[in-house]
Amino acid sequence: MKRKDELYYDQNIVEALEKLPSSIFDKKHNLTILVRNDQARSNQTRFQHIARKDHQLKVRDIESIPEGINKYVRYVKSKTIKDTFYYYIDRKGDDKGFIEVAILVDIMNKNIAYIKTIFITYRIEEK
Repeated sequence: MKRKDELYYDQNIVEALEKLPSSIFDKKHNLTILVRNDQARSNQTRFQHIARKDHQLKVRDIESIPEGINKYVRYVKSKTIKDTFYYYIDRKGDDKGFIEVAILVDIMNKNIAYIKTIFITYRIEEK
């Protein structure tokens, strides 16, 4: 029998996240983005959170992130959440929308950031 939390996230997305490089370098912003599977919430890991089914991600969306970080459509600073930025990346194939990658810049070292979450959005917003 499946655990209850397995109904909320896609294990294929978790496996795709595990295959990502542990760091992705953004040349334009001189930023090393770390991919970590730490605890996002008390009951789920970061990868389980990102793989939630309501995030509408596909494996190919995850696979396109390392390249997309350097070929993004838009890079936006959050107006409400301190040290948070968003990358908007075009999706491959016929899928509509953008891959939104939210990152948190380290307070001690401004050249390091961590992926907070990834999901699909259909509008680029000033946050």
